[in-house]
Amino acid sequence: MSPGGHLVTTTIACAGAAVLTGSWAATAAVAAGGFFIDVDHVADYVLIERDRRLTPDAFLRHYLEGRTRRSVLVLHSYELLALLALAAWWSGALWLWAYLWGATLHLALDLTFNGEVTPRSIVAFYSFAYRLAHRFDARRLLGPVDFEPAPAGFWAAFFAGGRVAGVPAKPPLARTWPRSKSSC
Repeated sequence: MSPGGHLVTTTIACAGAAVLTGSWAATAAVAAGGFFIDVDHVADYVLIERDRRLTPDAFLRHYLEGRTRRSVLVLHSYELLALLALAAWWSGALWLWAYLWGATLHLALDLTFNGEVTPRSIVAFYSFAYRLAHRFDARRLLGPVDFEPAPAGFWAAFFAGGRVAGVPAKPPLARTWPRSKSSC
């Protein structure tokens, strides 16, 4: 999913958390899990990819245009979510449950939308153990995918996300579903 899509959905989830809990800590935790979880992309970009173009535009295009060679993504993993769920259950900490709500929303959206652009199993990809077993090699994990250049301008790219080459663009936020046989 595009970063802009995550920002919009997380903003809505934060509004819900604020209304339901009245807790700024819980609201901030939803934001951390829903949007700021992507800080692990920054860590991979700087520490693993060793890319030194440290502008938001260069970072965004690196991911949207499929230039990633390694995908460690420590925060994007079922294993971490399971450990955090255990800690939340044990401690009963509202802020931890709120972080899990945001992170689960984030991963569910990633599974849904990123699964459309990879020929390999996107479900397996979100297991840290699976990525480790494949030495975090993005090409082995996700398959060969050719992306079109990201849209011109940072904000256009931020909200549009990446597109696979040769696949027609869909309207923003639109999903097509197969027609059921019973529909007229």
